[in-house]
Amino acid sequence: MSKWTDGRADHEDEAIEAFLTSHFPATYLEDQAGLSDYDDSDDEISDAEREVIDALVSEAGTQFSSSKGTLGLAIDFVVLAEELAKHDDWVAGFDPDITVDDILDRYDSMAKSSLTLKRGGIREGIRAFHNELIELFREDLNRTNFPSSPGHHTGEWERYDDMLELAFRLSRDGRYVAAQELFDLGLERLESSEYERRDPPFEDPFLKVLRDYKRKAPNEQGGSAYQALCYGYVKAEWSHLSLRASKVRTGSSRQQRYGDIDGYHGPDLMISVEVKDRVIDASNVSAELGTMMKVAENTTAIAIAICTEVSTDARETLEEAGVRVLDDADLERQVRLWDYHKQNRALHGMLHFFANIEENPDGVQRLLRFVSTVDPDNRVLDHLMDSDTQTSLDQT
Repeated sequence: MSKWTDGRADHEDEAIEAFLTSHFPATYLEDQAGLSDYDDSDDEISDAEREVIDALVSEAGTQFSSSKGTLGLAIDFVVLAEELAKHDDWVAGFDPDITVDDILDRYDSMAKSSLTLKRGGIREGIRAFHNELIELFREDLNRTNFPSSPGHHTGEWERYDDMLELAFRLSRDGRYVAAQELFDLGLERLESSEYERRDPPFEDPFLKVLRDYKRKAPNEQGGSAYQALCYGYVKAEWSHLSLRASKVRTGSSRQQRYGDIDGYHGPDLMISVEVKDRVIDASNVSAELGTMMKVAENTTAIAIAICTEVSTDARETLEEAGVRVLDDADLERQVRLWDYHKQNRALHGMLHFFANIEENPDGVQRLLRFVSTVDPDNRVLDHLMDSDTQTSLDQT
């Protein structure tokens, strides 16, 4: 364990290490991970370099009192030197004589509004690093009082070029130690925002159904589980609409429907959804989803195709015809943004489809058994039969 983890919460140390991993070589960080408190990179640093590190951290601390964002600027300079050192041996080791003029003579300064240094094919700028730090401090480290305006600080970098000079004098070991100490300074000076946390956290029941629920079972019509899932999704996503759907393998034309699931607002058809539990590609797109293309062409409703997977060319065909396309990956991206209650609404919609539209009690019980493994406190489990009751019903 590194000495810098002392006093840090686990999530803070993990977030800082993730940032450093994106800028320091992986092999170097692996070596650092194996060092103890009594055998770390700080012990390899000379007294002269230790003085430069102390000067950099001290200056960042002094400037912090009037401008919190300068702490990020100090880290920006350290990272800039490290990124350039990967390609330029001039900044590979400790050099106490490097000046700002030396830096600007060696590298072309490319941006007026920030600091971007270029030499040959090498080009690195501090604005991108500062954006990363804003996200790191405000979101991952819960320091929401870290300034969120990168341009204000990166645009005035010349006011703090003494910190730039100090950062470029350091070796890789020195930069690593300086970065860690600058982060510790930030954690100490920036007050942590306290967030209300729920323990244990809410489950993701519908997301887990989407990812892990087996879609085929002996006592269920093929495709019914996916149709139920999509019905639940539509029910939660368009909760203001009245939905109309029928059992699997019941033709929509016979039921005077447009798609497998139609959504109405009063008398007006607003959405029409066709569900296909299969891969759609160029060979079958017209046969499987031609009806939806006609709906898109001939109505003002939003025509939607939901399929397990859609090839690029089939997606292009559908979208050119005005059909919106969702596959499992699209559904997952959206459902991951839903809170527990919206996911639970979708789960209830799925159960409603099995119980009251498909009228398949086996499908209901199989889904409830799955829910019991992923959300054991869900109130819907009041409808889950025990094994003895289920066996008795199966035998009648």
